[in-house]
Amino acid sequence: MNTRRRDVIDTMELPDLGASRRAFLKTSGGLVLGFSLFGPAAAMAATRELPLDTSVAAMSGAGPFPAVDPAKLDAWIAIHPDNTATLFTGKVEQGNGSPNALLQMAAEELDFPYDRFYLVMGSTTETVDQGPTYGSMAVRYAGPQIQHAAAAGRQVLLTMASKQFGVPVQKLTAAAGVITVAGTPGKSITYGKLVGGKRLDVTIGASGKTFGMKVAPDAKLKDPSKYTVIGTSVPRKDIPGKTTGQFTYMQDVKVPGMLHGRVVRPYGVGAKLLKVDEAGLKDIPGFVQIVREGNFLGVVAQTEWGAIQAAEKLGSKLHRKGPDDGLAKWSNWNGLAATNEVWDAVRKAPGKAQSVAKHGDVDKALKAAAHTLKATYLTPFETHGSIGPECAIADVDNGRAIVWGGTQMPHQAQRDLAELLGFPVDKVEVRWVEASGQYGRNGLEHVMADAAIMSRAVGRPVRVQWMRWDSHGWDPKEPPIVQDLEGGLDAQGNVTAWRHHMWVPTFSNTRLLASELIGKPVGTENLGNAAIGYEYTFDNADVSSHNESRVGVITAWMRAPGQFETTFAMEAFIDELAAAAKQDPLEFRLKYLKEPRTVGVLKAAAKLYGWQPRVAFSAGKQSGRKATGRGIAWVNRDDSRVATIADVEVDQQTGEIRVVRVVVAHDNGLVISPDGMRNQIEGNIVQSISRTLHEEVAFDHAHVTSRDWASYPILRFHEIPDSIEIVLVNNDPKFISTGGGEPSTCPTAAVVSNAVYDAVGVRLRQRPFRPARVKEAMSAV
Repeated sequence: MNTRRRDVIDTMELPDLGASRRAFLKTSGGLVLGFSLFGPAAAMAATRELPLDTSVAAMSGAGPFPAVDPAKLDAWIAIHPDNTATLFTGKVEQGNGSPNALLQMAAEELDFPYDRFYLVMGSTTETVDQGPTYGSMAVRYAGPQIQHAAAAGRQVLLTMASKQFGVPVQKLTAAAGVITVAGTPGKSITYGKLVGGKRLDVTIGASGKTFGMKVAPDAKLKDPSKYTVIGTSVPRKDIPGKTTGQFTYMQDVKVPGMLHGRVVRPYGVGAKLLKVDEAGLKDIPGFVQIVREGNFLGVVAQTEWGAIQAAEKLGSKLHRKGPDDGLAKWSNWNGLAATNEVWDAVRKAPGKAQSVAKHGDVDKALKAAAHTLKATYLTPFETHGSIGPECAIADVDNGRAIVWGGTQMPHQAQRDLAELLGFPVDKVEVRWVEASGQYGRNGLEHVMADAAIMSRAVGRPVRVQWMRWDSHGWDPKEPPIVQDLEGGLDAQGNVTAWRHHMWVPTFSNTRLLASELIGKPVGTENLGNAAIGYEYTFDNADVSSHNESRVGVITAWMRAPGQFETTFAMEAFIDELAAAAKQDPLEFRLKYLKEPRTVGVLKAAAKLYGWQPRVAFSAGKQSGRKATGRGIAWVNRDDSRVATIADVEVDQQTGEIRVVRVVVAHDNGLVISPDGMRNQIEGNIVQSISRTLHEEVAFDHAHVTSRDWASYPILRFHEIPDSIEIVLVNNDPKFISTGGGEPSTCPTAAVVSNAVYDAVGVRLRQRPFRPARVKEAMSAV
C-alpha cells in the first residue's frame, strides 16, 4: 500500500515531503502523495528506493512537526487538479485491508470514484491521531469519523459549485466526482476543476480524541439504501504489488546517507553488560562504531553485511554457548521459568482478582450435582512469528527526529520516542511504512527505539533490522494462561454449576525494550485481563480472573489476545459437559443461550455445515488409521459473533491432526467489503489453526530457546484446510459494523479440541496439539 505512481515519481521533485504537511499541500497545488493505494499497473511500477532526501539534515528550516487538526476538512481529504483525491487516516494497514474499507466509506459519502481515490496512512505530520490500529476497531470507530468528514466534504463542494453556477445547492447533483446542474446535462464541473488546486481549508468541527473522536457532527450521511460502494467487493489495490514482489515494504526502504545497525541482546533476559572488547571489530570493512548505553548494545556499519558481521562477533547468533560467547561479556543471569515451569510461575505470580460473573451458589450446587467434572486448560507463550524481521530507520539530529517504521500505533510511537529521546513531541515525526509481517504488537515499536538510539549516537540516519533470533527471542510474547474449570450436572443432564477461574499475565506491557536496557523506561505495564464474555444462563456461576503483570518476559497482544485462550477453555469444557450429559453439543449450547445474534450464528453455521444432531464420540473408537470427527464452538468478541464448525482427521498412529473442512458463520453487522471480510476470516482460520497445532515458545532459565522456524514451527501449506466456507450474518445497514479483524480466530482451538474428542475420544486441554502430545493423550485412555 506504500507504492507510488510511476508518472508522479518520474516527474515530481519533492525535496521537503513531510517537513510540513501544510507547506507541501500549498506548494504542490493540492496534490498530495505519500504511501498510497494505486491500481495494479501502478503498483507494479513501485520504486524500492525513496527518491527523496528526507533526512533532517536535508530539510530546510528548523520548525516543529505539528499535529494535524481534525476539525479541518483538509486534515482528511485533498482534491487534486487531475480529479483524483486523497484520504488521510491515522489508521494503518495491518494486512487485513481495513484501510481499504475506510476508503470505500469515504468514496461513498464523497460521491467520488473509488479507483481515483488514494490513501495516506499513519504518518504523524500528515494524519489525525485516530488511535492505534488494533482490536478489530478500525472500521467500527474510524469509519464513522471518515464518513462524516467525507459527507462534510461533499457538502462543501456542492456549496462551491452553487456559487460557481449561481444556482441553489438543491439544483445540483454530485456523482463520481462530477457536479451537474439538474436539467442541464452540459453544465457540470469535476471536483478537481472546482477546487482548482487549493486546500480545502474549511472548518468542519471535531471533538474528543482517538477512538472517541466525533468529526463533522453536522454532516448529513447518505441514506444507506443508496449505497453503491459500501457493501461491494472492490479489489484491494495493494495485492498485485505484494503478489509480484514489487511492493515496497519497510524492509525495502532506503534513506540517503543511511548507515546500518544491528542489536546485540543480552544472553540472559535480565543479564548486565559487563564489558565489550572492540578491538576485534576494527578489521570489519565499513565498521563505524558500537553503540553502548547501559545494557543496550548495538553496532553500526556502512553496510548491512558489515553490521551483521560485527554483531556476530559481539555475540549475536542463533546458538550462543553462554554469556561469554562473543566480544561482549554478560553477567550469568538465570531468572526465567523454563518451559515446563511456566504454569507454576503463572499460578504463583502476584495479581489482582477480577470477577467476570458471579451468581447463585456454585459450591452448594456442586455438592448436590449428580455428576461433576473438573479440568485444567493450559495455553503457552506464543510469538508473533512475523515473516519479515522487524525493521526501522531513524534520523536523529539537532534536537529533531524522523523515524520510519511499521508500527500499528504511529502517533503513540511518536510520543514514546519523544520521551525516549528527551525531545518535545512536536520535534519527532513518525513516517509509517507497511512492514512485512506487520500485525499485533510485535517488535516494530521496539526496533524504532533501537534505531533512534543508534542514530542519536552516530548523528546519521541508521537502518536497523532484527535478525531472526532477535525477533523470535525478543519480540513481545502472547502470555501463557492457566484456567481451572469445574461443572455440575443433575440427573437429567442439565448444568447446575459452572466455575471458571483464570490466571492471566498482562497482554499490555508496552515498555520499550531498548528503554529498559538503557535504564530509562518508556511505556506502561498494565495488568492482564481475562478478555472473556459470559452469556450462558447457568443458575450458579463463578467466573473470575487473577490479573497479573509481567511474568518472565515482555508480553503484549497478538491476535484476539486473551480471548483465543479463554474461548478455548470455555468452549471445550462446555463440550465436556455435553458429552457427559450425552447430548448433542449444539443443542446443549442452545439450551443455555438466549441472545438472538449468538443463537443466529450457531444456527447459521449448523445450516451451512449440514449439522445432524448426535452425541460426540457416540460411535466409539473408529477402525483404520485415520479417525474423523467434528467440533463446534462460538464467541462474542466486542459484539462480533462467530460460530465455527470443523472436521478433522486424526492419525491414530502418529497423533497428527489435520483440519479438513471449516465452516464459519460471522456476524459483525454491516460488511463494508464482503470479499475483504472473507479474506480476513480465512486468514484468521489459517493462523489460529497454526497456533492451535504448532506454536509454543520454549525457554531455559536464561532466555527463549525457540529462536528459529525449526524450533518454533508454524502451519505449512499442505496443512491448510481443503475448504473454508463462510456465511455472513446480519450484513445489513441496520446493524453497525463491529469489526472482523480478530473474532474468527477465537473459536478455533476449542473447535479442533472438540473435533479430536469426537474422533478418538481424547480431550486435549493443553496447546499446541503437536503429534507427540496427542499420542500421549491417546495412550492414556
